[in-house]
Amino acid sequence: MSLEPENKAEMIRLHFEKAHQYLADAELLIASNSISSATGRLYYAVFHAVHALFVANGISSKTHHGMNALFNEHFVRTGLIDIKYGRLVALLENMREKADYDVVFDVKRNELETLKPAAYEFVQRIEQLLA
Repeated sequence: MSLEPENKAEMIRLHFEKAHQYLADAELLIASNSISSATGRLYYAVFHAVHALFVANGISSKTHHGMNALFNEHFVRTGLIDIKYGRLVALLENMREKADYDVVFDVKRNELETLKPAAYEFVQRIEQLLA
């Protein structure tokens, strides 16, 4: 998908706006002990940061798994993004999917609290990369 530069900048801005909103939503959900829902919000925060990166680089994906694969192919394996972020995206994707669909999967609050700073750091890292 080819976008005009001003449209590309607007799409990137909107993806980061969503990412920050979802980080804030995750905070509220954690505070109200809605841990499974907070997992989804953290995942979608990093999802939108990845999509901002994709827009900036003319990459698109139709699936979550495809996004993860393309992110790793174009940014992690090339060394532009630290492998720890590739692992974070994959882990949050897996956790979000299980939290949404698996009735016996239970996300632990302490596990999510550990991942929360990494999600913030990831969004900030992508913003810095695109600045």
